[in-house]
Amino acid sequence: MSSFKLSIDAQTNVNLFDYLRDSLEDVCDQLAKKFGLYDGAGMPRKALVMDGLFRFSCLSCLYKFFTQMRMGSPSVDALYMEMHRFAVNILTGTLTHALNDEGYGVDCEDSHEFGRVDVAIKPSRFGASVEANNANVVVEVKTGRSLSFAQLFRYLLQHREATLIVWRVPMRQVFTLKGERLYALLCLYASSALARALRLLNSGEPAPCNHKLHDCGASTVIEPQKLLDEFFEGLVESLPKVVSAVIESLRSSGCHVSQ
Repeated sequence: MSSFKLSIDAQTNVNLFDYLRDSLEDVCDQLAKKFGLYDGAGMPRKALVMDGLFRFSCLSCLYKFFTQMRMGSPSVDALYMEMHRFAVNILTGTLTHALNDEGYGVDCEDSHEFGRVDVAIKPSRFGASVEANNANVVVEVKTGRSLSFAQLFRYLLQHREATLIVWRVPMRQVFTLKGERLYALLCLYASSALARALRLLNSGEPAPCNHKLHDCGASTVIEPQKLLDEFFEGLVESLPKVVSAVIESLRSSGCHVSQ
């Protein structure tokens, strides 16, 4: 079997970050092909592959992840899904009013209004994206207690100029990750993932390990009243924090009110 190697012809013509990101995209395609990791439409499951590369430092664990845990994401209790939709709905509405009060012209994706706007707010499956000429602010809404750096860093690799605001609703926590400030760390993260990917592509099944994968099964709500109480209380208390974080990020990125 011939070894897969990265093309380095253009390496000197692009910066390191772009080279690592593009190379990671390439090896994700190759790993999807090697392990048969495709979605229902026949497209490579790059997000799953990249998350695995970021998550596991053990090559045997990574091999098991691609061969044993590839059937799809675990089902999520409908209550969590509804909580997430509710939080995003409240967030986009409150952001629209708050930004209007600040003097910004705001357009929401579903409003179908035309004309010049300063800020566009777009609800998404992960939260909301706030876009302006000089800024891209993404709010990742977390309605549970889980958190994945692999997921957050994967987004920043794809959108290195973005500001990522994580809103952990039940914990009343809001924190910000700026891609431009994490440039060196993102490069290290991507290069370590590339090294694992190349080792896996150019070898057979690795020697077994004794590690056990923590496969997340379907989420089940055991105490719905407690869950909802924490969620609603956390939403009311921390919503002003996330709105303030978005406005401050827009200001610091040079987003100004149109005259």
